Amino acid sequence: MGIEEERLAEFFDAYAAALRDFDAEATARLWGLPGMVVTDDFAGALESRADMAAGLSSSYPVYRRLGLESAVPEIRAASALTDRISTVRVRWSYLDANDELIVKTDYEYLVRDDADGLHVYLAVGIDESQALQRAAAARGIQL
Repeated sequence: MGIEEERLAEFFDAYAAALRDFDAEATARLWGLPGMVVTDDFAGALESRADMAAGLSSSYPVYRRLGLESAVPEIRAASALTDRISTVRVRWSYLDANDELIVKTDYEYLVRDDADGLHVYLAVGIDESQALQRAAAARGIQL
């Protein structure tokens, strides 16, 4: 059966709201521990909420320089691994203050339904680094 897509959509809307507010603590509460992030350039596991918040906030200066005001998640695919664990492909659209698209980027998440709600345990950045570099170049910003 898996996690209902409506619950996943609500979860990623909450994630987007925390990102929009640059609220690393709120975002960190949406993660299970340990939480792992893997990209082409980085792989690391974070074992505390403080470490998770610090890791998540490390990307905020780049987002601010690009003018990020909003993040819109679009669930592209969800696959139940068990009744409580799903993989979820999300396409994020980062928008500026005029609701103009800055960049789109994809992530694959492993989400588990814990006793206190949904949590991400693994995030795989599919193309964020490259997408942010292209967006910066298009806006004349040196990263």
